Amino acid sequence: MVRWLLLLVFTLAPLIGFEVYSHTRLRAEREAELGQEALRLLDLIQTEQQRIVDDIEHILVTLAEADIAGPACQETMERLRQRLPSYLTLGFADRSGIVLCSTDRRTVGTGTADQPQVRQALSTGLFSVGEYVATEGPRRRVLPFALPYARGGGESGKEGGSGPAVVTALLDLDWLRQYQARKPLPPNVTVLLADRAGTVLVRVPDLQGIVGQPLPERLGLYLSGAETATALTEGLDGTPRVTAYSPPGANGSGLAIAVGIDRAAALRTVDVATLWSWFPFLLILLLTLTGTAWAIGRLTRQRETERSLLKAVLEHLRAGVVVAEAPTGRVILHNSAAERLIGQPLGRIDRIEDYPRPFTGSPSEGSSELPLVRALRDGTVVRQEELRRDTPAGPITCLADAEPVRDPDGCITLAVVTLTDITERKAGEEALRRSETRFRELVENTPVMMWINRPDGGREYYNAAWRSYTGRSLEQGERWSYIHPADYPRLLDCRERGIAAGESYGFDVRMQRHDGAYRWHVCRINPMRQNDQIIAWVGTAVDVHDSRMAREAAEQADRSKSRFLAAASHDLRQPMQSMFFFAEALHSHVHSPRGRDALAMLERGMETLKGLLDSLLDVSQLDAGVIQPRIEDIAVKPLLDDIGSSYAPVAAAKGLDLQVVNHHDLTVRSDRNLLGRMVRNLVENAIRYTERGAIRLECHPLDGHAGIQVRDTGIGISGEQMSWIFEEFYQVGNPERDRNQGLGLGLAIVQKLSALLGHPVEVRSELGKGSVFRISVPLGDATESPAPALPPRETERGRLAVLIDDDAIVLMGLRSIFQDWGYDTIVASSTEEALDRLRAAARRPDVMVADYRLREHKVGTEAILKIRELAGAPVPAVLLTGDSGPDVMQEAERHGIGVMFKPVTARLLQEALTRQTGTAA
Repeated sequence: MVRWLLLLVFTLAPLIGFEVYSHTRLRAEREAELGQEALRLLDLIQTEQQRIVDDIEHILVTLAEADIAGPACQETMERLRQRLPSYLTLGFADRSGIVLCSTDRRTVGTGTADQPQVRQALSTGLFSVGEYVATEGPRRRVLPFALPYARGGGESGKEGGSGPAVVTALLDLDWLRQYQARKPLPPNVTVLLADRAGTVLVRVPDLQGIVGQPLPERLGLYLSGAETATALTEGLDGTPRVTAYSPPGANGSGLAIAVGIDRAAALRTVDVATLWSWFPFLLILLLTLTGTAWAIGRLTRQRETERSLLKAVLEHLRAGVVVAEAPTGRVILHNSAAERLIGQPLGRIDRIEDYPRPFTGSPSEGSSELPLVRALRDGTVVRQEELRRDTPAGPITCLADAEPVRDPDGCITLAVVTLTDITERKAGEEALRRSETRFRELVENTPVMMWINRPDGGREYYNAAWRSYTGRSLEQGERWSYIHPADYPRLLDCRERGIAAGESYGFDVRMQRHDGAYRWHVCRINPMRQNDQIIAWVGTAVDVHDSRMAREAAEQADRSKSRFLAAASHDLRQPMQSMFFFAEALHSHVHSPRGRDALAMLERGMETLKGLLDSLLDVSQLDAGVIQPRIEDIAVKPLLDDIGSSYAPVAAAKGLDLQVVNHHDLTVRSDRNLLGRMVRNLVENAIRYTERGAIRLECHPLDGHAGIQVRDTGIGISGEQMSWIFEEFYQVGNPERDRNQGLGLGLAIVQKLSALLGHPVEVRSELGKGSVFRISVPLGDATESPAPALPPRETERGRLAVLIDDDAIVLMGLRSIFQDWGYDTIVASSTEEALDRLRAAARRPDVMVADYRLREHKVGTEAILKIRELAGAPVPAVLLTGDSGPDVMQEAERHGIGVMFKPVTARLLQEALTRQTGTAA
């Protein structure tokens, strides 16, 4: 292909040479024309300059003959100035050379005596031309002229005369610019004027900073010589120019004049014409070369593209590939993966003997030679041969496939080998085998019952703990035979849903032990995933039978305790209730001081016993969940002040100082009664366990909460007791169980109310120095929610009260109290008896008080509802009960009936009746 291109170039060489010769000759002819053009322009400028000089001579001759001397001289000059060109200045000077008048007032008074042309004119009496000079007034380059004043012999010739002696003219070089403006020079033409010393006087067009500068040395030829000539010079602006110049000795003006034409710009038209003449030739040449090059390049690119694609494909293959020619074994193609697997460079292998032996062959082959060598030498075909190479970083394992390539005659021409890296796969398989072994050993030896199921849930493996517990092997018996029949449907449903969802699942189930006993187990089954696919299910079973039985026993004991407390409180409250009523009735019959003291001691003992029973009732109600808090905004100050006032006498009786410290007017969100009960219990606890010092009831804002705390100087609580103080019936420092110190339920009630209201309780204590209990209550709005006010009681005279109780003693006590209050009473032990007596009395009752538990499984709620139906009005009613179950409270609240838990004091009963009658009103 290269030879064809060279032949084409040699064929076109003569044509190219002729074109080059023609262009060179045309440029030479054009340069000669440029010289002639420059000479012509130079001649025009010199002619114009000579014309101007002649005109000046005529003007001066005319002025020399005119009689304009005297005072009117300047006026005459002013009139002449308006008619003369701007580059010409005329004037009169005396013999001393002083300008007397001038067309340019700036020159009046300047001296010209030292100028050669003036001296020459005066001495010869002829028209005289001087050298270009710079004027003293306006700094201009001018050509001076002088002519003797023809009438100067008159007045000026007299002794002492001072009239004009010479007429002067100044020719400003600006005439050249004005000439160029009237007759523009051709494009790319410059005109340069310099004096004999080589100082630049003017350049057209202007060139900044050139005027007044000396000519460069390369332009010194403008000043020498005696005739006009042309030359190729570099102008003042650095542009090569064809220049026609006239030295000062050639033109008689004392000036060097040069006219230059830009050589490159002038020859551009020639170059363009030549280019257009070259264009068809070069176009044909270019098309020919392009076509040839395209054809050659297309074939070359196609081969290179195929080779590049093949190399790119090989480089991107993870498998190593080596291609070698036969019989030499020279490697003609390979990729980097092959070098990495073999561990040595392959690009310079030219002989079979140069191939490395890096691998340990498979046991069946027993050879370390590359399969490629065997394929080249023997024509062996290798399929999936495993090779191993040891390196410092670990072994490399690959699978080799080698095959010879034969020509039509059956001779081996090439051989190809591919090497597939299976190092990671082998390592993964080995790690998986080790992991499975460790996992099986772990599962087998773990003390927890475990099993492995297949992805579809089919059984696969049970560990030794499972086999030992059930006494079964994997193959023995029905799969689910060890599951309690009652638990099997639930197990199967949970299992099917878990497998379908592919998520962990679990259940509680009874499994049969090897001795035949069924025991509760917690079973959890989790999926094992690999590449987001479930490959197995792993299950565990933990025997929780004993803990479950213990929990059920504890729950049963708790329920029994609640039932016992409810029954015991009911059975104990009945006789206590009668004692309270009769004690109240005794007040009007006991008058002696000793009797009143004894009655007071009796009431104090009953109050203590009532407090113990109330604590038991509170615990029973909280455990039963029948107390529902009524959350509202509560002002803390009145609540704490009321508690402080109530317990101040009790504290003072023990010699203690109870202080209420509340400097912040805070509002909290809580239940007024339940929060008050918490604080009261803490105050009672502090008084009980403090022998000397003070008790402080405080309230402070704390991180969006109000911290209500009770601080005492009591016996304190040790660290080991701190975790027990909120337990029921636990008391610090009361091993004798002194009932005057309560039952140990106060803090237990505080803890239960804390959980119910969501008010955390914190305790800080130091043994022997006292304790601090703090309740954190969330803040509320500042508006206080006032406690409901009870309406004023009216006199009960003539009002009717219906009293129902199946205990005769309690009933008699109730009747005695109500009669003391001025009520008319109807007493009954059953609902029917009360209805019969009301009908007989033919009166509508004003209030009703009924015991909740009546004979024959009747309840007081039923009696109250039937009496209201008979009366045709919602008669106010109060239920007295010793039960702590939720049914009583819920039923009473549903029908608008008040509830009081026995034993009830006369004062509390009176307050309850007042609330009910106020509500009814």
